[in-house]
Amino acid sequence: MAERRQSGFTLIEVLASFVVFALLFATMLQVLSGSLNNARRAEAYSEAALWAQSKMAAVGIDPPVEEGRWDGEFDDDYAWEIEIRPYEFNDAEAVPADEFPVDLYYVELAVTWNQDERPRRAVFRTLRSATPERG
Repeated sequence: MAERRQSGFTLIEVLASFVVFALLFATMLQVLSGSLNNARRAEAYSEAALWAQSKMAAVGIDPPVEEGRWDGEFDDDYAWEIEIRPYEFNDAEAVPADEFPVDLYYVELAVTWNQDERPRRAVFRTLRSATPERG
């Protein structure tokens, strides 16, 4: 009687392919999880930037362009703190401050929020001008 040879996969080959598949699947899940976290973080930073843009546009109205520090909340998730101080010129050849047509102020706005039980913070800076009050 002639020997019949059967073709197919052995148990070892099936187990090895299953292990390879499981490792690749776990790697893909990790990559997707990281991508989702990055997307959520980017969304939160974008929302903070929109809040900051809104608050920076209001500088001069509320709060006024004068030296000081203010804080508040945008909503339940985002809070802000703004500091306004006179801008210091470093150039010795600059126009003297009392002859400059406007007063310049350095504005620093910090937006804070919690994400994934961790505090997050984004800082925005600009210069604002105000008409000097000279007597």
